[in-house]
Amino acid sequence: MSLLEIENLTARYSSGAGDVLKGIDVSVEEGEIVALLGANGAGKSTTLRAISGLVPHVGGSIKLGGVPLFGQGVEAIVRLGVAHVPEGRRVFPGLTVAENIMLGASNRTGLGRAEMMREVDEKFELFPDLVRLRDALGWTLSGGQLQMVAVARGLMAKPRVLLLDEPSLGLAPLIVQQVFKIVAEIRRRGTTVLLVEQNANVALSVADRGYVLETGRVLVSGKPEDLWKDPQVRAAYLGGHAIA
Repeated sequence: MSLLEIENLTARYSSGAGDVLKGIDVSVEEGEIVALLGANGAGKSTTLRAISGLVPHVGGSIKLGGVPLFGQGVEAIVRLGVAHVPEGRRVFPGLTVAENIMLGASNRTGLGRAEMMREVDEKFELFPDLVRLRDALGWTLSGGQLQMVAVARGLMAKPRVLLLDEPSLGLAPLIVQQVFKIVAEIRRRGTTVLLVEQNANVALSVADRGYVLETGRVLVSGKPEDLWKDPQVRAAYLGGHAIA
């Protein structure tokens, strides 16, 4: 059984609107990085929001470790082991870096302050560029630094699966490479990752498998090397370039 199993998922944001997702099947094994790829409007971010309980009208099924997520509240889904790092980072500008990271543990009951601070220190070990910024306010950070804070905050929830939505958005290429090295390290340390990314080249460089979405449906899925062998997929959805 897969850690995360999505079957025949449909989703729309209002009762009178058309479906954004039209019966997709996605599975994520424990310990994998899986990438959701495709053009704008393909339904990638909606898939992550449906997993997190943020889409009001859904059908099909989503299970985490065999436990159905439909019908669970957003906070309950977090407690079951889903952490969602949304597009745009959404770091609180008036809080320090350390305070922003601590907020990720807000749904963990029984966590003492000493243990919380130990875990915050672990996140600074994972993101060494943030150490000197520990007491800096969120509004003073660059885009790359904000992304690192957002991912560190997500990890504070101790997730079984981490959902990352467009982590490279708006970042310089050098910073993108740095962020994705951290994504690979997160998996190495035992956290499963489901990744939505426009930059297919860098996403597939770290992913075990990928799904290419087109207008709410899965067009093709497979290992990165298999996706790159399909010239139509490569040209239309993956930028037309081989992985460096």
